Amino acid sequence: MKLHQLSTLAAIADTGSIRAAARSLDLSPAAVTKAMRELEADLQAPLLVRGASGVAFTEFGRALVVHARLVLGQLQRAEAEIEAMRGAAAGKLSIGVTPWVALTFLPPTVQRFRQHMPEVQLEFFEGLLGVVQPRLRDGSLDFSIGRPPPASPQSEFHNVPLFSTHSAVCARRDHPKAGCRTLLELEDAEWVLNWDPASRESISDNLFRKRGMKVPHTIHLAHSLSVVLGLLARTDMVSIFPWPLVEVLIAKENLWALPLRETVDETIVSITSRRGAPTSPAATCFLECLREVVDEGSRSQDPELRRLFHSIELLL
Repeated sequence: MKLHQLSTLAAIADTGSIRAAARSLDLSPAAVTKAMRELEADLQAPLLVRGASGVAFTEFGRALVVHARLVLGQLQRAEAEIEAMRGAAAGKLSIGVTPWVALTFLPPTVQRFRQHMPEVQLEFFEGLLGVVQPRLRDGSLDFSIGRPPPASPQSEFHNVPLFSTHSAVCARRDHPKAGCRTLLELEDAEWVLNWDPASRESISDNLFRKRGMKVPHTIHLAHSLSVVLGLLARTDMVSIFPWPLVEVLIAKENLWALPLRETVDETIVSITSRRGAPTSPAATCFLECLREVVDEGSRSQDPELRRLFHSIELLL
């Protein structure tokens, strides 16, 4: 396998076609096709299925794309590290961020980071596991700040806990169940959650079954916080947010945290990276800026920050 072949394969995956990949690489379609045929011949396996509507990847192709992106990403990180050692820090830093961190600690962290590394381009993704895990796996994401993936002895990810916080059930202020005191009163409610489909069973267990409740008939999943907020504002749906996010949104979005007696869903926010992957100078700098912002915030006299830290427990 040659590097230009892996670059070509990744470009086809990113753009969706041979012609688009050729444009992105400034090559002819014939050159892209030749590179793929040579790669297939080297591996003795079909990677692409060519048809009138374009190309699709075989199972061999899908597997190789993951490794191709990992190799290319690691080479980019190596180049960035050498540049940083030469005093010319540049490149790109890709980060997954859970919404409440994005709305609280992220802006001052970015400002501080930009003072240290103004030439580094930042790229952010909403920190849902379904979004960040594949990108961590293929090396296109440096790290994420959010819920850690399920732990296991053979886990491919490394987690460093940052915060622990509980959550609140939220709805619009004039919701028919705004005065509910127990989760049992919400058995017949319609829920919308900004969580991953893979979390559905753990949600059901943690929130409902362990309390002897029936799992609500309807639990919608939304892969965007703005979608959830829009639905809460104009429907009778309810949702669950970590308390720091509630503190940020409750006044701005006309939301109401139901005065439940129960403790709802403890959330751990961690820094998650691919196990064994070296940390780039840019990533190290960004995480140090984040720790400084959090440390200063925990000692701040600002009322809004005090209210935020009242709802979290620092673990770092």
